[in-house]
Amino acid sequence: MEINCNCEFGYELQLVIPYAYYLFKNNLLKKTTSCLMTKELYYFSKNHEEKYNKRIFMLPDVPNKTPHIKELNYDKYTPPPYKSIYKNNYFVYDKPMLIIHNKFNEEWKNPPINFIDKATLDKIFNFCSKKYTIIYIRPQSNNIITDHSSICDLNEFDLLKLYNVIDGNNLYKITKEKFKINNFNHFQLLIHSNCNNFISVQGGNSVFASYFGGTNIIYAKKGNELKYDSYKGHYKKYSNCNILHANNYIDFIKLIQSNF
Repeated sequence: MEINCNCEFGYELQLVIPYAYYLFKNNLLKKTTSCLMTKELYYFSKNHEEKYNKRIFMLPDVPNKTPHIKELNYDKYTPPPYKSIYKNNYFVYDKPMLIIHNKFNEEWKNPPINFIDKATLDKIFNFCSKKYTIIYIRPQSNNIITDHSSICDLNEFDLLKLYNVIDGNNLYKITKEKFKINNFNHFQLLIHSNCNNFISVQGGNSVFASYFGGTNIIYAKKGNELKYDSYKGHYKKYSNCNILHANNYIDFIKLIQSNF
């Protein structure tokens, strides 16, 4: 079987890669084709082509046609064990790691909806920075393969300096040559594999963070994941991750304070 994928990042993680890994485990995978910066996501594929330089909105040609459902069909579905594959001695700190994902971009051709605003980030940093080494990830456009959504500016990076939070973009820049990191996705695989504590927002980043066990607290104000209760369904199946979510900042902060 050959897999050819040019879809949104979250869809690829949810629908395509677990099918490709299932095929690999059953000696049925011949070739995989996807976007740039995906070789490490398909580490198990002996013949992987990075063909596309931009992601588009489309439903992939795999057994599970959409993630907009509570439970997927798991008959031909095996998420790869990224954490055991990419666990490393590179990103090790005195305090346990907490990875915080954020985004601030157009959603469904509208202004940003699902994002952690600056005031809420301030509260999270203030509460967590003494206990955790925080790595904050809101990728610069040159570090990822973009799709149809334009990235906006949240103007939050001054907060990182105030609380000694590590900017993921800078960490990638200063470590990519030292640790021979091929791209930003490779970098994310490495740091996530050393972490058990995640905060994320609706979208591909929340899917990715759910692949590494531990606890992932998701902020989701709008999206089909809420409509179909997906956070209580297939999100938990990527790595047996403890998935918690809130649709408002007050409950979001309460979840963080009670779990981290």
